[in-house]
Amino acid sequence: MNVSLPKDLEEFVAKKTASGEFPNSDAVVAAGLRELQNKALEEDEPEWLQPLSDGTCPPELKSLLLVAVNSPHHPMPADYFDQLRTRLRSGRVK
Repeated sequence: MNVSLPKDLEEFVAKKTASGEFPNSDAVVAAGLRELQNKALEEDEPEWLQPLSDGTCPPELKSLLLVAVNSPHHPMPADYFDQLRTRLRSGRVK
């Protein structure tokens, strides 16, 4: 794949490779695209699932997790995931 960049971005890529931060221009472009992809994935998540700016858990998610942790727990049968896979493949999951 060949990509044409505006002069300012071409210079930016050259600086990144010249500084040794990246081994070549392909690595610079790939890192930028990964960042863009991660941002798009984050935007697809509901806001209440995204970490707060300080890295902590959003209060809505924290309250849901606390309810789950404090609820009674029941051990699952050893074949639980096998049964679930079978149900998923057959389309019988509700």
